[in-house]
Amino acid sequence: MVESDRVVTGVGSDPHVAQVVQKREFVDRVLARTGARRAEARHIIEATLAELGDVLESGQTLAVPPLGRARIALERDARGGQVITLRLRRRAS
Repeated sequence: MVESDRVVTGVGSDPHVAQVVQKREFVDRVLARTGARRAEARHIIEATLAELGDVLESGQTLAVPPLGRARIALERDARGGQVITLRLRRRAS
């Protein structure tokens, strides 16, 4: 469930509130990790995010270590857009 800038996640009766990482902050984190310049990396990051969305939207399973294996578990139309629930399987750390 999305409520403004927070996302409620969890299973059953024990949900917890997760902080939403906006695109700008995500890009800043990638830049900090790689040391790349914003002008160089921005187009690559945007293309990568678009491709991730396209792969999942087409119904394919996305296998990208260390993120894991992601696929659409549930998809429905809602007011203002599509609601897509992903299943993400990751290796135990």
